[in-house]
Amino acid sequence: MIRKPKFLLLILVMAIITFSWINSIDIHAAENKNNLKKEDAFVPVIVIDPGHSGKIPSGTERLGPGSSKRKAKCTSGTEGISTRVPEYKLNLTIAKLLKKKLESMGCKVYLTRSNNKKAISNKERAKIANKKKADAYIRIHANSSSSSSTHGAMTICTTANSPYVSSKLSKENKKLSTKVLNAYVKATGCKKERVWRTDTMSGNNWSKVPTTIIEMGYMSNPAEDRRMQKKSYQKKMVQGIANGVMNYLK
Repeated sequence: MIRKPKFLLLILVMAIITFSWINSIDIHAAENKNNLKKEDAFVPVIVIDPGHSGKIPSGTERLGPGSSKRKAKCTSGTEGISTRVPEYKLNLTIAKLLKKKLESMGCKVYLTRSNNKKAISNKERAKIANKKKADAYIRIHANSSSSSSTHGAMTICTTANSPYVSSKLSKENKKLSTKVLNAYVKATGCKKERVWRTDTMSGNNWSKVPTTIIEMGYMSNPAEDRRMQKKSYQKKMVQGIANGVMNYLK
């Protein structure tokens, strides 16, 4: 009878220690679970290609893997009929703004070029997207036409029967192109042209990841040319492309 209080005290101490140990395990398990969620969180990788450049690589390259046809490695692009701004400058401006926008939306973003002095071919640009295993490869361009009245936006991707990419990837290219074009037109209010499916774009053909070219508007149209140089409109352009990318990733 004299030892009973000590015995009960011992049981109480052991119970407290056991409870603390179990609680510690639960806390660590919860922490590990939270860390696992953070590690497993999907972070989309986007590669943006500001079309053309101020410095052009000489020579030609194959139109696509296994092709006997060849095409210029790159060209200087068009320029604004009213503003005289070179297309490659507009493309880089939009690409940099788009990079910031997509990063703010949780994406990891890379540019194929960050200045206008880099000579890089379309094949080399595609290889960057392939190396980064991009979830979407967005090629930024502006259009031109012999008719100054032509205006609007379009996207460009590979055909369903492309000899350069799989049918599965071609479907993804079409899906990405459609999402980007629809969101861009909605954000800017510009005329919607079409999703042009063609296998004549070497930069698309060499890509092994979902790819689209966005032709943001016609620099040969005086009004559209001036509009694309306005910061307020550029904000809409960028928002539209970003929305399209995120819609595709859903």
